[in-house]
Amino acid sequence: MSGTIIKHASALLLAMGLTISAAEAEDIDVSGDLGVYSQYMWRGMQQTAGQASVQGDLNVDSGMGLSANVWFASLAGPSTEFDFTVDYSGEIGDISYSLGAIAYAYLNAAANNATEVYAGLGYGPVSATYYYAVNGAWKKDAYVDIGLGHNLMGFDLAANFGFYLPTTSVTSPTAFPTTKNELGHVDLGISKDIELSGITFTPSFMVSLPTYTGSPSNEIQFVGALSAAF
Repeated sequence: MSGTIIKHASALLLAMGLTISAAEAEDIDVSGDLGVYSQYMWRGMQQTAGQASVQGDLNVDSGMGLSANVWFASLAGPSTEFDFTVDYSGEIGDISYSLGAIAYAYLNAAANNATEVYAGLGYGPVSATYYYAVNGAWKKDAYVDIGLGHNLMGFDLAANFGFYLPTTSVTSPTAFPTTKNELGHVDLGISKDIELSGITFTPSFMVSLPTYTGSPSNEIQFVGALSAAF
């Protein structure tokens, strides 16, 4: 494992330790999941060129709004992506909010490493999250996700609208496949939780509809998955 990944892992473990220390009188919730996906899509872009990807995460929640998470995805070849997140979430009346930071680290592909900070708001089935890259491969780029969610007859329906807001800096050009501040893709998903022997299995299906003019152009992508949560 590269030194960069170890550094991010150490920071996450420190955050977990602080979370646990601050919540000694509270129950610490540890959860995770593991799944197989027909391909890995990120913000409307293929990350595994149509190849299957194993993905999973481990989350530690203090019960006081502060949580730490490590997520991974296998990529094409010998590379693996690790995302380390520290998040603070809460509610004010009917409005939910979240603030946090994500460190993206790539085993055997350190040139792609980056860090984003984000802020999100939610009200009922609607959410909006703003991401801003503070360093790394897409420094100064921003991204906005507008999400809609609804449960219908036990099925979770989701729609996400992704907007690319690339930097105009000459020294730090955009890493996203668009050069305009515009809607880049729309993702439509459906999933269902199935409880079996204390484990939650979730089959899901998503279609990603690109609207940008970059590559691949007008290429609709499909993702099928089966995950298990513990």
